[in-house]
Amino acid sequence: MNDRIIFLDVDGVLNNGAWAMEMFDKGVRVYHDDLLYEPSLAQLRRIVDETGAVIVVSSSWRQIAVAYQHLKEWLAKFGMEVYDKTPYVGGVRGDDITAWFNRHPGDYSYVILDDDDDMDGHMDHLVRTDFDSGLTEEKADECIRRLRGQ
Repeated sequence: MNDRIIFLDVDGVLNNGAWAMEMFDKGVRVYHDDLLYEPSLAQLRRIVDETGAVIVVSSSWRQIAVAYQHLKEWLAKFGMEVYDKTPYVGGVRGDDITAWFNRHPGDYSYVILDDDDDMDGHMDHLVRTDFDSGLTEEKADECIRRLRGQ
């Protein structure tokens, strides 16, 4: 396993509110149909390519079989795959990440890509996206710098 990890949320990271509203006006239901924003997927791919990081899904999508399958299909279209997913231990995303580390001890460089901040002891690893814009080039650059230890 790689020593670089991206803990990945989906809503507000790989899709975004502004795009979802634009698509809704065209009759497309982004959240209902598990659609992802391709420019954000391209940014995630750039992070993976430039750092060699693996993806561990921390999003609630990991708990919904059809949504999790759709996520894996979207990632595959962009040449990426899910390495693992965090266990669900109850409501606070940071606790789920801690539980994952407890099951996979080691020395890791990691970022948490999320639009929320319920990370408890992992706040210094959070690269917080904005729900309305998702994963942007600027946020991807920040992830790359952090994963490289810069």
